[in-house]
Amino acid sequence: MQKFMAPKKTVNRIKAVGLKITGVNVVRLKDVIGKFLVLQKIVSILSIIFYLIWIMIGSFLVWFIIANFRLGAFDQLMRQGPSSPSQQMPQAQQTPEETTVPGVGSVNVNCVQKNLSEDLIIKMVQDKGTQNFTEDEKSKLAPCIIKAESPTDASSSTSQ
Repeated sequence: MQKFMAPKKTVNRIKAVGLKITGVNVVRLKDVIGKFLVLQKIVSILSIIFYLIWIMIGSFLVWFIIANFRLGAFDQLMRQGPSSPSQQMPQAQQTPEETTVPGVGSVNVNCVQKNLSEDLIIKMVQDKGTQNFTEDEKSKLAPCIIKAESPTDASSSTSQ
């Protein structure tokens, strides 16, 4: 095999001459590997910076969620259902026990709602009195009246 191979000196000289004639720069393998290693170092440094930034962002989001959870921002999301005893009690206290009806006087609301129909209550409020009620309807309303309105109060309220 040595017969067919040219000595090393002639091979190097031929390459150098051929490259000089064609104008192509000689690229060495060391240069390529060196540039590749530099790029790998840059990529690894950038990836470390990238991960550090995302770790800071993630820790801020976790801190934000915990702080809002402690302040009660998520209480409405965690609530079981709309019916709870604390919500029903204020609704029962919203209806007044007594009210003043023009032409009748002060009446107990629960008693009026039990003894009279809705139509009669609307009629009593619109007419500002019980003048259009039958005797039976007036007798149902009588136990509900706490303080009857005097005739002078009724005449002054109707004249307005």
